Amino acid sequence: MMMKNLLLIFMIVSSVVAIENPYKTLPSNEKLNILVNYFINEELQNLKPVKPIKEKLKDDDANLEPIKYEQYFNYIQRIKAIRESREDEQKKIDEKYQGQLAFYNRKLNKLKKVYDDPQNFNPILQRSINKAFKVVYGKPTFQNIEYDENNDEFQAQLTTKNIYKMDSFSPKKVYFKISKSDVDSFFSNYENSQITVLFEYSNNVLIYNSIIFKYNDTLYKGVFVDKIDDEIKLDIKINDDIFRLEKIEKI
Repeated sequence: MMMKNLLLIFMIVSSVVAIENPYKTLPSNEKLNILVNYFINEELQNLKPVKPIKEKLKDDDANLEPIKYEQYFNYIQRIKAIRESREDEQKKIDEKYQGQLAFYNRKLNKLKKVYDDPQNFNPILQRSINKAFKVVYGKPTFQNIEYDENNDEFQAQLTTKNIYKMDSFSPKKVYFKISKSDVDSFFSNYENSQITVLFEYSNNVLIYNSIIFKYNDTLYKGVFVDKIDDEIKLDIKINDDIFRLEKIEKI
């Protein structure tokens, strides 16, 4: 799946940076939409139960040719018995496969109900948004870090390191507190922070909410200093085939 991710990203990036490619002028909104939907559908696809594979009727070594000196009546009876045996075996295989498909469909239905619940779907959405964010804008990082000793808090600019150079990101001021034991080291090692940007999603609109970041194995929260009015329109589309039930034919 990682190779599929990289391949898709490469294709989109190649399109965006191409000199005479119409995708070059796509607004950030559209680029995010394409990638967020891709990552959401990829994760849901990976959560699906494995579709059962129907067994094949094993070839037996039964001799279907007349045996030397075998009477015709005996030959007909022998062939009939072989065919009936194979038909019975095929019926058992068909019935077993139908049962497996029914069980698969129940699991698929249960999975759909789980992720129809926003509480369960939101973590997938947040992960997908951040994957798309990194592709479109780059890896989140801090710049211009200042420490206010009186309030025991940091203030910094949230910016990005370009990876694919698909679009520019306007730096945003954030403030946060960290453990006093980490204050001194943070100035020289802040680039080791693993930053995740959190969004609120409602009525097809994404709004910047806050950030969380990990430093020295501790998770911290950062709040935006100013209200961010940027609204990102996001049209989530789940692929039809992800939760499509398998047709079970009557025997």
